Amino acid sequence: MGIREGDIVTISSVAVYYSGKAMPDWVKNDKWIVKSVTGDMAILGKNVSGSNDINSPVNIKYLNVGGQSQQSSAMEQNFAGSQKNVANSRNAAVTGEMSVSDRGVELIAKYEGCRLEAYKCPAGVWTIGYGHTEGVQQGQTLPSVEAAKALLKQDLKKYGGYVNNCVKKGLITFPLTQNQFDALTSFCYNCGNGSLQTLVSGRDASTVADKLLLYNKAGGKVLAGLTKRREEERALFLV
Repeated sequence: MGIREGDIVTISSVAVYYSGKAMPDWVKNDKWIVKSVTGDMAILGKNVSGSNDINSPVNIKYLNVGGQSQQSSAMEQNFAGSQKNVANSRNAAVTGEMSVSDRGVELIAKYEGCRLEAYKCPAGVWTIGYGHTEGVQQGQTLPSVEAAKALLKQDLKKYGGYVNNCVKKGLITFPLTQNQFDALTSFCYNCGNGSLQTLVSGRDASTVADKLLLYNKAGGKVLAGLTKRREEERALFLV
């Protein structure tokens, strides 16, 4: 039986991360819940105890399901799933935190472009997929566009978190719609958290939408690609 989302897995003692980066023993010696699977890549989320959340890609060849009886494993998976659902509900209902939608992911993917083999970006950083940089090394490849999209979705949790933090800190003073959240997450992924905070701080929604269009330059020059992206982000923001 193959590795599936929701499986509890143990990790081989010779395992490395999908990028080839060394994996610490404390990760290998724990049991992890599989967050998603794409091709030969599995994203590991929380450990069974819920004390750590690594959100890291690992080749499925290093993973084994179980390490306990089938009945016990099923009970543990059900418990982990219920805990995750409770946590998600609590975040939505109590903290009001939002997550980027599929529409937002597709907008970002459209402008980032996808490369399945590691390359150096203009800043000299090894990059792969839709702008993923963490742990990327020369010679690394991804098996498919779907695998690259899975990495992008993981990365966007961080950048969506920056948008949520702006709400928590009171920098965003208007209630966000899903489209506004998606547009700001796209902007943050492209321009960074500092620019996001400058864009939204103390401004109403209408002003934020207009100011978005100003972030279309690189090296002091207006770029057609950035102009088009800002226009599409603004249009989404205003829907």
